[in-house]
Amino acid sequence: MSFQKVDFTKQVCYKKDNYIQAKTGVIKMHILKWLLKAAAAGIAAIAILCGLLCFYDIVPVHEENKKGNTDYVWPANSVWVKATEGIAFGKFDANGFNNITITDDPDIIVLGSSHMEATNVMQSENAACLLSKKLEDRYSVYNMGISDHNFFKVCQYLPVDLELFDPVPKVVIIETSTVRITKKKADKVISSSLGHVPSHSSGIVGMLQKIPFFRAVYHQVKRGLLHLFMPESGSSSEKTEKDADAGGNEDVKETKIKINTAAYEEIFSYLMHMEEKYGTQIIIVFHPTEKLMEDGTIFFDRDEHLRVFSSYAIEYGISFIDMSDRFEKMFYEENHVAHGFCTGKIAAGHLNKYGHAAVADELYNEICRLEEAGVLCR
Repeated sequence: MSFQKVDFTKQVCYKKDNYIQAKTGVIKMHILKWLLKAAAAGIAAIAILCGLLCFYDIVPVHEENKKGNTDYVWPANSVWVKATEGIAFGKFDANGFNNITITDDPDIIVLGSSHMEATNVMQSENAACLLSKKLEDRYSVYNMGISDHNFFKVCQYLPVDLELFDPVPKVVIIETSTVRITKKKADKVISSSLGHVPSHSSGIVGMLQKIPFFRAVYHQVKRGLLHLFMPESGSSSEKTEKDADAGGNEDVKETKIKINTAAYEEIFSYLMHMEEKYGTQIIIVFHPTEKLMEDGTIFFDRDEHLRVFSSYAIEYGISFIDMSDRFEKMFYEENHVAHGFCTGKIAAGHLNKYGHAAVADELYNEICRLEEAGVLCR
């Protein structure tokens, strides 16, 4: 009888390999299931957040303005919803501006930043709409305010704005929240070299922005989230100039900003030339941000820049409205502030409905004054 030699070592190794492979397969399966569950949970979470954002913050993806009178416009007839600062909703017109309908060949155009774009209040509550109601059939008003377009950007695009219409509007209203003018900014206005705000309405970024959640993330990253990890570089003078352009609440010491009268002369000479060339009347309306004091009073920074800005406006024949006194009166007599909302911070941020109403009143009064002085004719 012969015996077959069995290699138990190979059998053990074989069984061990099978066990390891089986175990590895189980682990891989668990990982795959976990990844699928995580992906499904992520998609569900994004879907829920998108649903919530539909009632909280819906702004379409802006597009390059082919007419060239702003960096960009909003998609024609697109809907917007805002509850981040104020509670409002509405629809942009076919030109991509915040109007109920397009006004052909308007008598008055309103230019400015997000304050005049006014997606923080209902369309019927913004200054342009209120002014139109006050003027009734005397003059037609068209709002062309757009976010990210401050006083300097508006001045740069002014010739293009005026050339869009025939006849040219009788009045151009320019909103501003700053009266500080630097030579650098003035030179850029004249040379049309101010920074351009690009539109990412195509490609992967454009597609992602059409999903409310990713659009919210995009704006958070674009508007400051990166600064937590990558602080702004640049000299203190550059940062001071940026703060001045933004017209924010930053307390800028007088010693840090020197008033360059040549810059004011350059800007107002340019604006006066626009008036003479196109036969229109410019009205600049300045709305300062208020500061609530601990003793219950309100403070407006009526500094030297405001005095210089006002004096040059008068010298060059530009109508200038300083809302400081009106806002102060509104606070003490009506217990309202012009900026801020109950959903955000009071006395900060954008103009609220009280601020818009006050601006509309003062603009109406100025237009009536210009009529009486014979500057405007119906």
